[in-house]
Amino acid sequence: MKERMEPEMPNLRGMLDHLPDPFIAVDAEWRFTYINPAAATMLGGGEDIVGKPVWDIFPGAVGSEFGARLLGAMESRESFEMLLKPREFGLDTDAWFNLRAYPVPGGLAAIAWDATIAKENEEEREGLLEAKTEVARVLQRALLPPSLPSIPGAEVEGKYVAAGEGVEVGGDFYDVFAIEDDGWALVMGDVAGKGPEAASLTSLARYTIRTAAMRVKRPRLVLSTLNEEILRQTGGERLFTAVYGELESKIGGGGAMVLRVACAGHPSPLILRNDGKVENFPETGTILGALEDPEFSYREVVLERGEFVVFYTDGVIEARSEDGGFFGDERLSETVAGCGGLSAKDVAGKIEAAALDFQNGVARDDIAILALRVA
Repeated sequence: MKERMEPEMPNLRGMLDHLPDPFIAVDAEWRFTYINPAAATMLGGGEDIVGKPVWDIFPGAVGSEFGARLLGAMESRESFEMLLKPREFGLDTDAWFNLRAYPVPGGLAAIAWDATIAKENEEEREGLLEAKTEVARVLQRALLPPSLPSIPGAEVEGKYVAAGEGVEVGGDFYDVFAIEDDGWALVMGDVAGKGPEAASLTSLARYTIRTAAMRVKRPRLVLSTLNEEILRQTGGERLFTAVYGELESKIGGGGAMVLRVACAGHPSPLILRNDGKVENFPETGTILGALEDPEFSYREVVLERGEFVVFYTDGVIEARSEDGGFFGDERLSETVAGCGGLSAKDVAGKIEAAALDFQNGVARDDIAILALRVA
């Protein structure tokens, strides 16, 4: 019976010599103990490199993050991986490499593989993302007023925060503009969804409201006109919430102002009275774009000097913490209650900061805030 022959295994050095990727080994004194042919080509030398200190071959690594990672790996005996460009450390190549270093008996070993194409693809993706983000910012700015008008006897301030990286145009918007008979319109809206379709509907809504407000000075009729136009344009496939208010000075009111508000499925505005009490509008009405004959809530209030009203989108009250809790109506009311004596700018800023802090500074949904204070 013939004796079974085990296949001959190639020696380790022979295997490393044939690796297409650079491979090196150094001892505890940071002297090269082995480099394979691929590493010799990258380093510009051959066997003459063996025995030389690493820092003579990589002078640029001294004091760099790469050098610190090498020193740390030697001391901790833990491996690491990083992306690097050898030219930064004195080598004549424009390639990028992924390098993985790991402890071996008596020193460290490292293998590197060309990552130039992956790096170029990553930079291209980042460039496209940056361009997309800038386009979204430009479009979003076009959907918001470049500045808010000065209202005699009142202060007004708006805030807008895009969700996440802001690469898509959101559907939240606000507007303030003059209407006839020395009145002022205040608008807050929120289109369902994001992207070009949401932006198109947002633009339609903003200009439809402005046109309707010049023809009919009744908040519910303005929202009815908007609802008709949304249904005509979308066929009921897009939903939209909005709150529309008309502000005017109260005759003989000693600086007080009258606010008439209609709401279409939108979060209720909040009013802070001079005695510190917070009031809201309990009824929110029917969402826009769903029915041909919706019902809108309506309320008329008098704002005395020093009192203010806050309009906002659901990105505020639906802000979520890491544990999944919502910012909520109660927390918003508490925040507003603590704004007594502040300017409209400070009120809007305080609400914005509270909503962002609650979700660790990153908005998961667009946030829009409009604060008006009777001065």
